[in-house]
Amino acid sequence: MPRKSSEQQFDTLQAINEQAFVLFGRFGYEGVSVGDIAKAAKLSKGALYWHYHGKEALYLACLKRLHAIFNEYIFDPMRASDDPVARISAVFAGLHQLVQDPRVTQGVAGYWLVPSRPEMATLESAQREFEEQSIAAIEETLQRGTEQQRFDFGRDLQDMARAIMAIIEAIVLPLRHQSPEEVHLNLGVLARTLFRAYAKPEDLDALMQLI
Repeated sequence: MPRKSSEQQFDTLQAINEQAFVLFGRFGYEGVSVGDIAKAAKLSKGALYWHYHGKEALYLACLKRLHAIFNEYIFDPMRASDDPVARISAVFAGLHQLVQDPRVTQGVAGYWLVPSRPEMATLESAQREFEEQSIAAIEETLQRGTEQQRFDFGRDLQDMARAIMAIIEAIVLPLRHQSPEEVHLNLGVLARTLFRAYAKPEDLDALMQLI
């Protein structure tokens, strides 16, 4: 059999990645087989194994793709600003944009369904590392706002950073069942509730205008 051209190999890899990303997002690691992915991509298992050694490697690639989407919409814009209020608004505004991205609208809750077993340690580690890096970025933002006397978190600062990350995940998990309008309303309520007790009135107003 003649070897596929580079363009054909790219198309095959793209088909695998697209179908795997959707299936893992819908059904989780254990709910999807290599055969399921090959069938959805209209390929043989052999064609899939040509590009990936197994399901774990493919899942890890899809998980990193999801992390890249989060960074694209939320954490990269947040890190790009020097103003702590603008950085927090970027989190909520970015989350509103993220939930409208076609790559995630079919659901990504499956990426939080990795079984806790020794052989899954690499996948668990990748998710934990991403979450810890994201929480650290949020915490640094809250700390900067506190130092500028624009927020007053006291002992709640670290807990608030983790709470914001939990909210981000909680908004994303039920994506298939919420409209963008519903998400936007939820984000506004959550932002007002979270920061009413910690931000100056003028900064709270500015935050609400930017979301």
